[in-house]
Amino acid sequence: MRSPIILTGLIAIFFVSTANAAGVSIEPGQWEMTSTMTMTMMPQPQTTTVLECIEEDVLNPETFNMDEDSPCDITDVTTDGNTARWSINCPTEGGPVMEGHWEVTSNGDSLTGKGEMTTEMAGQKMGFSMSWEGKRIGECE
Repeated sequence: MRSPIILTGLIAIFFVSTANAAGVSIEPGQWEMTSTMTMTMMPQPQTTTVLECIEEDVLNPETFNMDEDSPCDITDVTTDGNTARWSINCPTEGGPVMEGHWEVTSNGDSLTGKGEMTTEMAGQKMGFSMSWEGKRIGECE
């Protein structure tokens, strides 16, 4: 399974956007994003914090691309006020598709979100869930 690739992509997912498409508004600048992931195969949740310069003023799920060689399909994108929701289907190496549902809410200078990905391999359901929160901490360096 491509869990490390998917995890890296999901952490980065909130920093890829285009200002010309529908999505949720955010304030550009330096952001600190903390995510907590729980996997079916890991006993303890994993927490990661990253810093990223966001230059666009809109987060748009339709532009998320976690793996250029095997891109995920983003579907069912809806934006309701300051919240975006979407479904995602990602291929795995030699295995079934991972499916998930995600959402992110922006308050301009802060973000919260959650989601989950699941797949079934050899009759066993596997996957992970993730929650995150982010805050704008200043101008980009």
